Amino acid sequence: MSSVTVLEKAQELQNTARSISESQKERDDQERVLRRIDEVRTALQAAVMHQQTAVLLRERTGQDLGVSGLDTARAKLESKSRGGLPADRAFVEAKRALESFTSELSTALRQLWKTWAAARIQEVSPARFVTLGLDERREATELYESMKAKASRPKVDSASILTFCSDRDTLLTLLQHAPAETPQGLLELINRLDEGGVTLRELADTDIAMLREFDQDNWYTVTRKAN
Repeated sequence: MSSVTVLEKAQELQNTARSISESQKERDDQERVLRRIDEVRTALQAAVMHQQTAVLLRERTGQDLGVSGLDTARAKLESKSRGGLPADRAFVEAKRALESFTSELSTALRQLWKTWAAARIQEVSPARFVTLGLDERREATELYESMKAKASRPKVDSASILTFCSDRDTLLTLLQHAPAETPQGLLELINRLDEGGVTLRELADTDIAMLREFDQDNWYTVTRKAN
C-alpha cells in the first residue's frame, strides 16, 4: 500500500469524522433549541392566560392593568432570532422576562380583584334577603356565598370573574323589589312569622301595616285553623 493511498484514506476518515461531528452538533443544537422552545412556550402560555384575565377584568369591572410587558418579552426573543437559531442566552432571557411579567401581573390581579370584589359584596346587605320569598331567599344566600368564595380565592382566573359577575347580576335582580333599608322591627316580624304558629290575633295593626308598607304582605297566606 502506497503512502499516497494511506494519506488519502486518512483524509477520507478525517472528513467522515468531521461530518459525523458536525451532524451530531447540528442534532444537539436542534435538540437544545427544541427544549428551550418548550420552556419558552410554557412560560408564554402562562403569560397569555394572565393577560387574557387582565383584559376580561377590565371589560367587566373597568379596572385596567398594563400588559405591555408581554409584547416586550416577545420582541426581545424575535430580535435575537434573526439570522439563525437563537443562543441559549436569548431563550433564557425571554423566559425570565415572561415569568417576571406573569408574576407581577398575577400579584396586581389579586390585589385589584380582591379590592373590587370586596367593594361589590359590601354593597349587598344580607339583611335584605329576609324580605324575599323562601326560595328566593335561599337562592340569594347561595349567590352571596358564591360571590364571597370567588372574591377570596388566592388565584384570579377568567372563570372566577365571570361567575362572580353573573352571580352579582342575578342577586341584584332578586333584590330589585326588596326594601333598600330593612327596619329591625320588620326583620323581627318576618322571622317570627317564618317560625310559624302566629295567629291573626297576635298580629297588631301596625304589624300588618308594616308588611304592606314594605310589600311583604304577598308572601303570607291567612288560613282558618281546623280546631
